[in-house]
Amino acid sequence: MAVVDVIIKLRDENIIAGIKWYNENLRKLFDVIWRRRVGQPISDVFSGFDPDSPEGSMIWEDNRFSYTTVGSKVSPTILMKLDLDKEYFLRAALDLVDEGIQIYDKNAYAVFINDISRRISEIPDNVQVEGKHLLDMYPLEEDVSTTLTSLKTQRPVVNRVDHYNTTDGAFVAAAYTAIPIRKYGEVIGTVVFEQNSDVVKNHIKRMQSIQKALDSYVDPNPRMAFTGYTFDNIIGNGAALSEAVSLAKRVSSQDCSVLIVGETGTGKELFAQAIHKESGRRDGKFLAINCSAVPENLIEGVLFGTVKGSFTGSEDRVGYMEEASGGTLFLDELNSMSLGMQSKILRAVQEKSIRRVGGSEDIPIDVRIISSCNEDPFKAIRENRLRRDLFYRLSTVIINLPPLRDHPEDIETLMRARIKNTNLRFVNKVDKISPEVLDYLKSYSWPGNVRELFHMVDYAMNVTDGDTIEMAHLPKHLTDRVKKPAEGSVSSEVEKAVGGSFAPDWSKETLQSAMDRYENEILRQALDYYGGNISQTARALDIKRQSLQYRLHKYGIIV
Repeated sequence: MAVVDVIIKLRDENIIAGIKWYNENLRKLFDVIWRRRVGQPISDVFSGFDPDSPEGSMIWEDNRFSYTTVGSKVSPTILMKLDLDKEYFLRAALDLVDEGIQIYDKNAYAVFINDISRRISEIPDNVQVEGKHLLDMYPLEEDVSTTLTSLKTQRPVVNRVDHYNTTDGAFVAAAYTAIPIRKYGEVIGTVVFEQNSDVVKNHIKRMQSIQKALDSYVDPNPRMAFTGYTFDNIIGNGAALSEAVSLAKRVSSQDCSVLIVGETGTGKELFAQAIHKESGRRDGKFLAINCSAVPENLIEGVLFGTVKGSFTGSEDRVGYMEEASGGTLFLDELNSMSLGMQSKILRAVQEKSIRRVGGSEDIPIDVRIISSCNEDPFKAIRENRLRRDLFYRLSTVIINLPPLRDHPEDIETLMRARIKNTNLRFVNKVDKISPEVLDYLKSYSWPGNVRELFHMVDYAMNVTDGDTIEMAHLPKHLTDRVKKPAEGSVSSEVEKAVGGSFAPDWSKETLQSAMDRYENEILRQALDYYGGNISQTARALDIKRQSLQYRLHKYGIIV
């Protein structure tokens, strides 16, 4: 065991007698609780320990340690090392660096040489170099070697040019920088950075591209800070979207309540802000609250404010309704609010006054309410999740926002707008979209709507190495999709639930395991369809949110 993290001393009967740490980070994590186990049998503390085996592995909670036993069987010493993939990660990371890196021990034996350095020196991939001496690998003079000079002088040697011929006769010239590695003040090796002319040219090209990208952020005429969306930020010319924009513009100047209905990601808050900006309240505040994101026991205080001493930890605090007075309050996903809270909202709107939690004073408010539902509000009313009287009070005008799948003709326009707005963040400037990509995306159902489309564009711009978004640059979950059977058929329902993979082998599978697998796939498909939205998925499956959360935990599904 090359490195020891901790040593455990045992006495007779394999009782823990003492603990000595060599890894400070692990000591901070485990020392206090491990010390309490001194005097107990090691097998009661760690699972997997075999007193008859000189080495093996044992587990503390979820942590696996490799161990080696030394000393007598009566009072052995256990040398332990936490098993991690750290070495693999470090090696993989060094292989990704775009210059040569070599690491040698204090005697100039190779510890590691990365892929770039192998290519510079023309070392074949199948040739093992670790453990070989520097002079056995390179035909160098000992007194002019950058590496050996650094080890001999125990000082850095910076940008020395070495040249030599490889065993195949190829001439190699490169700049080397060697820096000693110290442990407890003593030199234990050196790390060498290697650049030939190709590496330098690539560095210069990359640095110039990065500098150009950074320079493009310098604006000689800085724009004003963002103060909210307007109708100019709504992109698309589809008939349904144009109708929604036209209606929103007409009612902006009116002081009526507005209900915006649309799926998640269709731009409900964008419309709400645009209406506010076009209204007579534009100089007042625009405040938004996602009713599904605030816990039930907190939302009343957030909306109405609190009085100090009304409950433990409460302070005098202004609520959103009071703070937005003279402006606009946007109640996002109103249908997710409890019926009890809905009744309090109704009273505040009717009376045009609120009372802080724990307070006794009625405070007048003058606020325009814009609200939204991410489902059909009439369905929510029928299922007793939305109060009918509140709905009529807040829906003087209803604006329906179409899902993206209903106006696919706007996909290209939306993509180009997103590319234009985010291009400055990337070194590679994207200005083209392949026709194949556009055709494919227009056939996709877009459960996450415009928000999902923008996330897809961001992903593609991160992974592309050219100026065109191709099929290879789309997320895997998009390109893996297949055509479904005819809607309404039995096979269609199975396909929807299990993606065509439900084919039990009854010789190996029980009824319960088959049902669990079927349920697992149904949940994954439903979550995918509703863009990972827990509330919408639970409603669609007609189960409680808590029940869905339980099943997600049961099957290890991460949203």
